[in-house]
Amino acid sequence: MKILIWACMIVGVGFVFGSIWLFYWNRSSETILSKVMPAFVIGSIGIFFTIWFSTKSESRDTRFNYTLYFNKADKRPLDVHCNNHNAYGGTQFDSSFPNFIGKKIAEMKLDTLDLQKNGEKVRDFYFDLAFVQLISSFFSIYPESWDIYLDSTRRGNSLIRIRQVNMPQPQLATLKWNNFFEILDPNDSSYKLLIDFSQEFWIKEMKVPPKTTVGIETSKYKKILFLRNPFAEISIAFTHRAGSLGLGDYQWLLGYDNQKNNQFWSEHIEVVCEAKFERLRSGHPEMSRYKKWVQTILEEVRYQFDDEKRLIKARDYHDLSSHR
Repeated sequence: MKILIWACMIVGVGFVFGSIWLFYWNRSSETILSKVMPAFVIGSIGIFFTIWFSTKSESRDTRFNYTLYFNKADKRPLDVHCNNHNAYGGTQFDSSFPNFIGKKIAEMKLDTLDLQKNGEKVRDFYFDLAFVQLISSFFSIYPESWDIYLDSTRRGNSLIRIRQVNMPQPQLATLKWNNFFEILDPNDSSYKLLIDFSQEFWIKEMKVPPKTTVGIETSKYKKILFLRNPFAEISIAFTHRAGSLGLGDYQWLLGYDNQKNNQFWSEHIEVVCEAKFERLRSGHPEMSRYKKWVQTILEEVRYQFDDEKRLIKARDYHDLSSHR
């Protein structure tokens, strides 16, 4: 099939150049001007619309809920209070976060606040923290290349990522932490948190497709991260929905009674991921790389943050431990 396509292209290009050559040497002929030019215009219009209607507009989207759990008294995450991380599907935060969270809670004096009377500051802190973790995850996933095979698996208390760079290597561009907080409103509550965490995080840059730019839109209850390039646009929106008392299903998996369960608070976040591919490049030879890039991002975000994915893993651990 490819040989036939290339043969047709070569023949077609040959006829085009041959026609141009004949027209050039006979350009003063009124007969040629009156007959060839209308045919050329009509043919060009036909070719344009044939290609236009052959292109495809493609998109991907996913929507899920993400919940963070923390203690009402000291405002530390569930990870600190429960050694059996397997019971809730592994730690809520990557290994770079626990010490940082403790320092920020002390610095902001969140542990002194009464959650019932003045808990908005604490809830906003965890919402901002979720957005910072989203951004940091891209630095962890793409330190070397954006065209990779990725297998993320929760094994015990850890999130293990097996990464393999696909060959041949594509063209690369680099995003650094500065690219993110330079476009973030300094008045946004996550601004200082993002800068402080970037200074402690050991990975300082991430690889992205050429001409990729980053964008951030924020409001009181919503934060959206954009990644845009000539082939695709990805948006990941975190919307702060509400909070509730207790740990939900994890109360039973952890074996907590009501008194113990009521010592914790749940912050609920809706996550919406959307991706659109550039229609006019749908048949480009590199488009398959960009589709894999988008698919990897959407799958990784869902695996890391989706409540349903975490609960399935927690139940798996529960079943395994009950059969010992």
